Amino acid sequence: MGSSSDSSSSSSSEEETTRTKSSRSKSFKSKAGTSAAEVSDSTSSSSSSSSSSSSSSSSSSSSSSSSKSSTTTVPADQTQTPQVAINSSSSSSTSSSEPATATAPKLAEQEPQVTAKPVTPPPPKPQTPPPPKPQTPPPPKPQTPPPPKPQTPPPPKVQTPPPPKPQTPPPPKPQTPPPIPPKMNTPSPLPSEVPVSPARSKFSLDELPVIENLPSPDLPTVTQVRGRERWSGKLTFWFASIAATSSLANLWKFPYLVNKHGGFPFLIPYVLALLFVGMPVLTLELTIGQMFQGGAVEAFGNLNPRLKGVGVATVAGGFILAVYNVVVLGWTGIYFVNSFDPITNKVPWGEGEVDKFITDYVLKNTTITGSEMVVSGRVLLAVLVFWFLIFFCISRSLRSVGAVVKVLAPLPVAVLIGLTVRGVFLDGAVDGFKKYLVQWNSTRLQNTDVWSDATGQVLYSLTVCVGVMTSFASFNPRSQNIAIDKNLICLANLVISLIGGAVIYLILGHKSQICKMKDLKPCDQIFDSSGIDLIFKVYADSLSYLSAPTLWSALFYGTLTILTLTTCFSLIEAFCVVIRDSWLSSSLQLGRSTIACYVCMAGFLLGIPFTFDSGSSWLEILDNFTRNWVLFYLGFIQSVGVGWIYKIDRQYRRVGIPAVLAYNFGCFLAVLVPSVVGLSLSAQGHSSQKSCTIAFSLAAAILIGSFVSSYVLMDKNKVRKTKRNSFWTLVGWHGADNLRKMINSSPTYRWAPNTFNTEFDSFLSPSKVSVLFGLSIKYIVPGSLLVLLCANIGDASFGRGIYSTGQLAFGQAVFGIVVFLSILLFVYPRILSSPSEAQGEIEEGLLGRLDWVFTARLDKPYVYVLRADN
Repeated sequence: MGSSSDSSSSSSSEEETTRTKSSRSKSFKSKAGTSAAEVSDSTSSSSSSSSSSSSSSSSSSSSSSSSKSSTTTVPADQTQTPQVAINSSSSSSTSSSEPATATAPKLAEQEPQVTAKPVTPPPPKPQTPPPPKPQTPPPPKPQTPPPPKPQTPPPPKVQTPPPPKPQTPPPPKPQTPPPIPPKMNTPSPLPSEVPVSPARSKFSLDELPVIENLPSPDLPTVTQVRGRERWSGKLTFWFASIAATSSLANLWKFPYLVNKHGGFPFLIPYVLALLFVGMPVLTLELTIGQMFQGGAVEAFGNLNPRLKGVGVATVAGGFILAVYNVVVLGWTGIYFVNSFDPITNKVPWGEGEVDKFITDYVLKNTTITGSEMVVSGRVLLAVLVFWFLIFFCISRSLRSVGAVVKVLAPLPVAVLIGLTVRGVFLDGAVDGFKKYLVQWNSTRLQNTDVWSDATGQVLYSLTVCVGVMTSFASFNPRSQNIAIDKNLICLANLVISLIGGAVIYLILGHKSQICKMKDLKPCDQIFDSSGIDLIFKVYADSLSYLSAPTLWSALFYGTLTILTLTTCFSLIEAFCVVIRDSWLSSSLQLGRSTIACYVCMAGFLLGIPFTFDSGSSWLEILDNFTRNWVLFYLGFIQSVGVGWIYKIDRQYRRVGIPAVLAYNFGCFLAVLVPSVVGLSLSAQGHSSQKSCTIAFSLAAAILIGSFVSSYVLMDKNKVRKTKRNSFWTLVGWHGADNLRKMINSSPTYRWAPNTFNTEFDSFLSPSKVSVLFGLSIKYIVPGSLLVLLCANIGDASFGRGIYSTGQLAFGQAVFGIVVFLSILLFVYPRILSSPSEAQGEIEEGLLGRLDWVFTARLDKPYVYVLRADN
């Protein structure tokens, strides 16, 4: 269409070239924003008559004002006059150019209808110099809508502009698309992502795998906060996690438990506990830490605000572990320092002096009843030094922690391999290895304590249920593959445990042969040692019989020192992360080093009682109750929180609250009541077969009753409305499935659970989490941990004849504190809320604050706090 106007202008341009230059200069002075098309039209109109110029000038002013409100989009039925009007739009138009181009094809088809008559109107524009003066007012108007100005040539055909005026709706259309493309620039090439719909007003965690690619208007309940620190790479995170899990338990407890429970058969319950308890709990902690980008309290609080108590209890248990493990770290440090004696090339505990060395030199050891309240100065100094080292490792930044673990994590593994190779060539090493794994006593598997010890060892060695893995995972980007991380950590921990056991028993076999040669004492008792006696007495004495005992002692106790140090500063780092994530840190402006300083000082003060002469006895009590009571309880409430409380609102909406509560409480009672009854019958002397039969029968009866009651109480209207399977709504693991969506999905792939293809693929793929995770988190983990916890509480064998009831009450009190914290914060979650969250709901004064805090009801929906990746 532009060709028609150009041909008309070219016929007169040859005759009046001089007047064209003058008119151009005048037009540019009068209109600064005039386009090149307007200049060419002004030159072609210079030969028009004066009578028509007045009418054309008035029409041009009216058309210029009308062009601001409407873009020249022409209907399909008006085809004669709009063609010239649309042709005048230049390439510089922005927002109003899209509607004009949409009608361009239709106008092009009607181009032949244009005659030479339209050329006559240009003559009226010789009087363009006069119009600039009357058109001085319009310039402000054209400045606001520069794009419409190219359409000033249409004035010759005044009949066309009026019809397009009603078509004002097109301008809003360009206004809606521009805001969206800038926000969707990042995820636009990903068609398989969650569809973005303006109508969607509620956010669901189902979109978490691609949450960073969605525009902010679709996330009204998400609060984006500043990014967190990040590990320097995947390798650093793996080193940190393996260093945290490779603790003293791999060398202290695991070898003893293998020998105690029949050798190789102990690996059967250990591997089963690792698969169905340890790995699911580890996956849970890694997932919530990485996806919610926070420590234990914040991560569990984002699942449900009432689960903040689970996070608090978790880090409290971890802090207790750190306090007494630093004391053990002080013992290993003393042994490591005293291993160096280049003059005599002997260790001070050699030649049967090990009992005297640990009693007089290290611990000043006495029983609790015979304690004289004497502090071991060496242990106290060693504890102070190691707390300072822990502060130095975690006070600076996450990169300093990563640098430390890169050095300390692989070193103990290399030393253990070297000790294993050395032990293989010792006399009697074969006897020790047979005692370790070759012996077979399957009758031990019938005892409950075997399964309890195996499960407790898995939880303790993986460093789960203490907040470490949640905190470490929070420093990963959300896109990191959690399934691979989980498999690698568990495999490394299992291998290190097996190697550590081999190191212990190969050298104990050598010691046993020396014992038989010298006819010193019953040599079989050497393999029955555990805990402090195993590491600091029996094994220390065994190393003294090797050639170059100072070298091997220094390597072994140096390895123990590194393993315990990495575990301790991991526990303290997890505790500090929770404080840094809280509102208290921001309100008081506490930095990383300040928080680390206060936490380390508190840990040192709480550890001082364990440096007294009776400290080893109190430490043994605390270790037993923490390992067999606290960790089991923490694993139980974590799995209940994710498997039974997280996403419970979805169940409420589909079948009703009464039905859900009837089923949930029925399942809880079906585990608790039979466990208590069965254990009570066993304690009274009944056979295990009879006790199990009665317990299982009672559990089945309670389960059937819960199913029937939930079906009766089910809201049939909600079931018909939602059109969901009511059975799966009750028994399904919806919270665990939602976590699996986060793990198995990616920005380019949306994984859906509970279909044959996806579940079969996830079961075979090491980079995905299978359906066993959901089954374990909802049923296997909480059920097994509750049964074993009841068995441990009912077991009175620990400390029998050694510790009084009042002394054992110390460990029970620690367990009670952890339970109290979790229940209190579940009932009153506002205790951890910041004052700003009240938003005018608090009455003035301290009583008003307390009244608001101790209100169990949550009036407002909780907000998922997501941190953007760096």
